[in-house]
Amino acid sequence: MPILEFEIVGDAPADVAQRLADAAGEVFGLEPGRVWVKLRRIAPDDYAENGGSTSVEPVFVKVLHADVPVAIASEVERLTAVISNVLARPSENVHLFYEPSGGGRVAFGGDVVTLERTRHQSGAPWEDLVGYSRMVRDRGHVYVTGTAPVADDGSTFAAGKPYEQALRCLELIERALAELPLDRSSIVRTRMFVTDIDLWEEFGRAHREFFGSSRPATTMVEVRRLIRADMLIEIEADATV
Repeated sequence: MPILEFEIVGDAPADVAQRLADAAGEVFGLEPGRVWVKLRRIAPDDYAENGGSTSVEPVFVKVLHADVPVAIASEVERLTAVISNVLARPSENVHLFYEPSGGGRVAFGGDVVTLERTRHQSGAPWEDLVGYSRMVRDRGHVYVTGTAPVADDGSTFAAGKPYEQALRCLELIERALAELPLDRSSIVRTRMFVTDIDLWEEFGRAHREFFGSSRPATTMVEVRRLIRADMLIEIEADATV
């Protein structure tokens, strides 16, 4: 149940709170009664920007979710657009502040709503054998389990080829993230475990080409061996929503 707290500088129509609630409900895809709007009007004299007077009349919106939106960028774009339309204000004057209070915990009518940690499985047999999840989402963070260069048929992908194996690992990580849905640009850190550090340039080339300008933090370390002798690299990744 999202709560939207509006601070509107300048005039606003008398029925604007209901119109904003209805418009936000469409953005969130929620039934009537599931979006709450609280509105406060601010006199132009009570708003100022450094450097002197201004004719800008902005709208400040605090958005409180019990859960962090998966596709927050898309939600921001759509929510900004409907607020701009309802208030007849330029979209550049609409400012949203997301506030998952108490780390995503809020109380509605005295009942505490807790943001649940979610675990995602791929169905691979190793997950049950070892007891792990393919991916875990905790609030705005996503942790992807170490990913080996496995072909679709379960065999080792491009055995003995460092560049191809590194690229395969990264592609499989992105495939997992697509379930949320996220992509490579959401990855903030990678860790590369390699069996031969002398091949670092080939591993690094795949990493560089895959990420392009959205470079994450990374680590590359040599390990004695991986689960199969013909696997040269395993990569794990952390992402943000």
